[in-house]
Amino acid sequence: MTEEPADAGHRDEPTRAGRRHVVEVSGGSPGRWELEVLDEERWGRLTEEERRAETSRAVRRRQGRRRTRRLRENGPRDRYTVEQVGERDGWECAICRYEVRRGFRAPHPCAPSVHHVVEVSAGGADSWGNVALTHLFCNSDAHTWGQKAPAVARRRLADRVLYGKHGPGRRERVPDAEAAALAEEILIAGTSASVAGQEAASGSTA
Repeated sequence: MTEEPADAGHRDEPTRAGRRHVVEVSGGSPGRWELEVLDEERWGRLTEEERRAETSRAVRRRQGRRRTRRLRENGPRDRYTVEQVGERDGWECAICRYEVRRGFRAPHPCAPSVHHVVEVSAGGADSWGNVALTHLFCNSDAHTWGQKAPAVARRRLADRVLYGKHGPGRRERVPDAEAAALAEEILIAGTSASVAGQEAASGSTA
């Protein structure tokens, strides 16, 4: 067995201190966070933009800890992968009903994502029976604004593919050819699904 030098722990102290976060969220609730500056010297050297970014990271850390705690409290958790959920769900988004392609990776809005049918914040478990495959954007959009009808969700997905995240001058951005083609494909798929549904309804009443 290799003996560790007696001062090894002390040598690691500066490394840990150097990685210490500038800001921590000490309490509060979403929209009313209470922030604590842990490193006043470094905080004073940051620009306004860097401070906003540091604050955003602190909030995400806080939310991540809350989510982990809720998942433990909501019952037993199952082991699964996005691939396994995708195979089970036929690689179709549970929200917009458009196909989910394995080739996309986050942060692309069409990247595969796992959605909790009953949200974790509402007591939903991280279990096989409470997860469904979705696009990354559809999942995030449903969590933030509530789940939409498939046709509405597809239009919102196509819009995100075309113009990206919200921000100044968003509608003035010129989509590249690949994004434009993908958005059109999403919208056409929605139109085809709508026509198929209408034809099926007509056939059942004939």
